[in-house]
Amino acid sequence: MLLLRLFQIALEIVRLGWALAIDRLHLSRSRVRPAERLCLSLARLGTTFIKFGQALSLRRDMFPDDYIAALQSLQEHVAPFPAEQAIREIERAFGRPLAELFAEFERKPLAAASIAQVHAARLHDGREVVVKVRRLGIKRQIERDMRALAWLAQIGGAMSRRLRHYQPELVIREIWTNLRNETDFAREARSITRFASAFTDWPTVYVPRAIEGLISETVLVQERSHGYRIDDPAIKSQGSQLAQDFIDLYLHQILVLGVFHGDPHPGNLFITPEGRICFHDFGLVGFLDRDTRRNLGAFAAAFIRQDADWLLDAAIDLGIIGGEIERIKFRRYLAEIISDYAALPLKEWSLAEVFLRVARLGRSQNVLIPYDL
Repeated sequence: MLLLRLFQIALEIVRLGWALAIDRLHLSRSRVRPAERLCLSLARLGTTFIKFGQALSLRRDMFPDDYIAALQSLQEHVAPFPAEQAIREIERAFGRPLAELFAEFERKPLAAASIAQVHAARLHDGREVVVKVRRLGIKRQIERDMRALAWLAQIGGAMSRRLRHYQPELVIREIWTNLRNETDFAREARSITRFASAFTDWPTVYVPRAIEGLISETVLVQERSHGYRIDDPAIKSQGSQLAQDFIDLYLHQILVLGVFHGDPHPGNLFITPEGRICFHDFGLVGFLDRDTRRNLGAFAAAFIRQDADWLLDAAIDLGIIGGEIERIKFRRYLAEIISDYAALPLKEWSLAEVFLRVARLGRSQNVLIPYDL
């Protein structure tokens, strides 16, 4: 089975490489851009590779903007699995009949994705909850596909110096680890508890807690909350305050806690009727150690102070730029970046953009930015 999958993946890689080669030689009349060809190949290879592409869409340090935009457009089109299958998994996970676990259980799922689907339910004490059930066989499928991809990356790196520059095996291992974490709901429950405890006293944020005793690797039961989508006209008047609350929340996660919700897209957060930002789906959580947080703060301070030497030191400490470097040359590059902002009003300054530009300078130094950073 693994050998067959390995062959399918290799065949798709050859197919993609051939199409890109024809495009470069201007022998093709197709209007499909190279970035779109990559996405089509990932989609043909199925769920694991769609997730892999979505993870690569975060790697602005590795890919140009047109590839990032294409990868971000990758969508999962997955039909829900039968309720009977979900019920069997719930009963297996907790060792009790469904009727003993819930007073009510909605067989039609609220949502379905590649890794899990979610059902609404009510506990016997009256609390509304959601029940997240892992898709049957998804963990085995991810392990098989990522193992095959890791083997191919090893072969490709040995054959191509250019590919080896991007350390494909390391990138794959990082994404593989995150996919493993995303399929472990017991781990997600620990993250929920950690965040809920950290923000208990914050009036601007709410994290629905996992239900003690109803947590396993394959099933997670969590308090159900209601609210508005972040693009709902009903909360438009609160927009500025909510944006400020969101920024404060993330600064605290990144610079103080050293742990942050890694997937804050509109489907994973909403606004409660009380105006609090509600987060759910903690499958992707990032970690930054104390030294990294300190260096990240130094990078931000150097940018604000418009100090090219300090910015270079902070970039080296963060691992954005490494190896043997021509310090004078890099300092000149950073001074140019800083000067671009000196003429702009403060509201147009972007630390994220500066970080990205410096990271792309580091490409030639064979440096790969740590996944969480």
